[in-house]
Amino acid sequence: VLLLSYRLNQRNVSIIRGRARDIPHKDLSRFFSSPHPVTIRYDDPLENLPRQIRFHHTIRKIKEWTEEDEERQQGLWNEEDYEEDEVVLVESYKDMPECKTMHEWQTSQFPTCTVIHEQRLIDKEFGKFLASGYFRQTYRFYDRQSDSPVAMKTIRDRHKENLFTPHYLDTHRIDALIYERTSASPWITDIYGFCGLSGLFEFAGGGTMEDAILDKEEEGQKPFTRIEKLALAVDATSAIADLHTIDSINGYSAMIHGDVKLNQFVRIGNMFKLNDFNRGHLMYWNEKKQESCPYAWDDGHNGHFRAPEEYKVEALSEKVDVFSLGNIIYSIITGIYPFAKKEYSMRETKKRVKNGEKPPLKATYRESDNPIDRVLLKAMDMSLIYRWQDRA
Repeated sequence: VLLLSYRLNQRNVSIIRGRARDIPHKDLSRFFSSPHPVTIRYDDPLENLPRQIRFHHTIRKIKEWTEEDEERQQGLWNEEDYEEDEVVLVESYKDMPECKTMHEWQTSQFPTCTVIHEQRLIDKEFGKFLASGYFRQTYRFYDRQSDSPVAMKTIRDRHKENLFTPHYLDTHRIDALIYERTSASPWITDIYGFCGLSGLFEFAGGGTMEDAILDKEEEGQKPFTRIEKLALAVDATSAIADLHTIDSINGYSAMIHGDVKLNQFVRIGNMFKLNDFNRGHLMYWNEKKQESCPYAWDDGHNGHFRAPEEYKVEALSEKVDVFSLGNIIYSIITGIYPFAKKEYSMRETKKRVKNGEKPPLKATYRESDNPIDRVLLKAMDMSLIYRWQDRA
């Protein structure tokens, strides 16, 4: 996944397709749905060299940007099969001087490579593969000092061709930074070490919230009691509240998760904690307007828990986490996915959410007078609001 927010934050970026015509950076949907090849040019701050990322649909490669590349790109812009209105120029934060980092720590990192290298990484007897996400795979190791289990996350083999590119390094730098800043929260998993593309984290051996909720539905187990549902909702909302509150300014969050869904909450002891900030974002600040600056992400946003502005590929804020939280609460209430996978395809889900539809809810839930039911519904309704400006 290409993290445009990083390109916008850290680099002088041009994303151009078609003939020279500017489109506001909010309107990215046509750009990302195009069948045409796309070239992204940026300045690498680590090597002070121009680079390019060129991809056609899902094929993406990173290499040096040469004079020949520049000439070829100029030729592409003049081809007749590029429509007049198909160009997109995405401004970087450097092109918007009013947008600055919220806090000095956002440009920092705190690697502890010796902690990672002390683990028994070679001895298979002490390591066990647990699971894979999009970016990384997770192993269980036993800490050399305490002999207690810890989770080691490192880059997946599928990304080995892109190892140690500035993009991947910064993705995991942001992930580790968010963990570091939220260390005080009991609803977010702890980080013990970070180095490059790997990290050492609090071990969660109790499964995910998705396992807990959907397994009950699929295996015919006794459903959660109202008190249990309330406890699940408290864990989820407390995690998002802490994430959005720590280091915030005037109610605007300094950092967001960007990928809130059921399996991002893992059971540790008797509670569920939020983890995995690989799609996390550190917000910039507009001092003149006294508000945070929006950011963009380029991948079309698959998944059943996303906000309308994500599916529409518009400018994003921390409110995407709030909408996703509403879908989490929906699943807690009903025991199923929002727009359940068995009934709605990803395409259909996107269409319905973009049109302002909410996931279907039986009338019995609305008719209940139980105070816990009413609280859960109120929290869900405050989150599942179409316009991000109106969300809780």
